[in-house]
Amino acid sequence: MSVTKRVYEYTDKDGVMRTREVWRARVWTYPPHGPRREIEDEFTTWKEAKKWEGEQRAKARGRNVDLERTTLAASGLWERAEPVLRRRLAPRTFGYYREGWNDRVLKTFGNMKVGAISVGDVERAQAEWARTGSVHVARQARYALSAVLRIAVRDGLLPANPARSAESSKAEKRKRQERKVGMTLTPAQLSTLVDAIRDLPQGGRYAVMVDLMGSAGLRYGEAAALQVGDLDLARGVMTVQRSVSEMTKDDAGDLAPGYWREGNLVWGPPKGGKNRVVPVPKHLVEPLRDLTLGQRRTAQVFRSERTGYVIRGNVLKTKMATETMTTEGAKMVHGWGPFVASLGFDGMRVHDLRATAATNYLSAGVPPHVVRDILGHEDIKVTNLYARAHDDALSLAAAALSAYSGRA
Repeated sequence: MSVTKRVYEYTDKDGVMRTREVWRARVWTYPPHGPRREIEDEFTTWKEAKKWEGEQRAKARGRNVDLERTTLAASGLWERAEPVLRRRLAPRTFGYYREGWNDRVLKTFGNMKVGAISVGDVERAQAEWARTGSVHVARQARYALSAVLRIAVRDGLLPANPARSAESSKAEKRKRQERKVGMTLTPAQLSTLVDAIRDLPQGGRYAVMVDLMGSAGLRYGEAAALQVGDLDLARGVMTVQRSVSEMTKDDAGDLAPGYWREGNLVWGPPKGGKNRVVPVPKHLVEPLRDLTLGQRRTAQVFRSERTGYVIRGNVLKTKMATETMTTEGAKMVHGWGPFVASLGFDGMRVHDLRATAATNYLSAGVPPHVVRDILGHEDIKVTNLYARAHDDALSLAAAALSAYSGRA
């Protein structure tokens, strides 16, 4: 889009040579089908030309604007991509993309011409996002930019997607891998955590839920969505076929196929979109039988004592209580972080229970491809990330080496 000054020479009726100044506004558009098309008009003033250009920009917003000459903020690319991404992504993933776009991408690239954004620009931006936020935040922001530009490339509005070619630094890749695996507990440490939760007031059901996530590798949303009918305790297996997450009630956009909403709860398939059959650890068969006795098949296995329905993530975390000493005396502090820290597991996240199950499966000698299927990984490379030894196994290895070498 551009506005330029043009000077025309002409001869009037008296034969005198004169000049006439006009302002020409041009807009390039990309129809849904066909080559690029140019629209132009002439005006007597620059102000009129800019007004017309703005009207054409607004009319083309999000559909067929000449992106290479337009800033990212004014391009309407997000508005164009949003309905596609809503229907393609899981609700929580879409929320991450939208947050990354608004909080990171627009603040960094909003005033840049879309055609001027290079691979190097994206890589430098990702490094800065990781420095000021986290590797996870930086990655989601780049994914959001890449997804939006990919749709523009698909529709013929851009020749290439620089965000897709951008790569993370080795340090960022290492941090992402460390974050993905997280902290893992040995079976004895997991038992310590579960026993401590069981000792809390009304902690029984929460102890079983945490034990199941740490022993069978269920994600929190999968454990919260587990229904009585999903359990086959006679065979010792359960079917993981749904997950639940939370979204704000004011986010009333369309959901991807297979998802449905109840208030601010969003139900859908497990991550990856595939059901899987998972073995029930033997020590949990009877506790699960007690929890589900007399319940209908569609009831939640883990029910909130207040609502009788889904145990939400914040409820699970706030149920954890730790007594700490303050200047005013003993005080109960609620929260997952202080609770696990009091047990010596500082920094452990709820999602690390899944990593705990993965590592313990592999340490027990279960073949990686079986662990992959139990956890629902699409790529066995992800499963292999968890193939690492616990601290106690490393200590045993060191002791064995000392005994062999005679240099204890």
